[in-house]
Amino acid sequence: MMSTLIKVYYEDTDASSRVYYANYLKYLERGRSDFLYKLGFDHKKLLDKFKFYFVVKSCLIEYIKPAQFEDTLEVKTEIVDISKAKIQFNQFIYREKILLIDSKITIVSVNIDGKIFKMPNEMLEILKKQLSNN
Repeated sequence: MMSTLIKVYYEDTDASSRVYYANYLKYLERGRSDFLYKLGFDHKKLLDKFKFYFVVKSCLIEYIKPAQFEDTLEVKTEIVDISKAKIQFNQFIYREKILLIDSKITIVSVNIDGKIFKMPNEMLEILKKQLSNN
């Protein structure tokens, strides 16, 4: 499991100073991107070198408690399943040790024409080592 810290800014909140619900999607995206960056995978390089990118196929979010303006959040990201063209993540957002968000996100790899694309073997091998049951 990998972690990413996020600061809640005023622009992220609604009139009650709570994080607007859709902004959690951005935080989860940052967590997944950071996860890939820490493993050496840059989205631009993947597109330039291999001609593919990732898109979200499904997203299930359980909102447990709200985050507030100026909170520091920790996004924890883990891979729970992987295939040649799909990665399933569990992601959690915490404030200190309090669970705020529990999510399940599935992404798929697609080529520049939007067709399902098999990830390169060297990438798959590195990602498989990150499976949460290892």
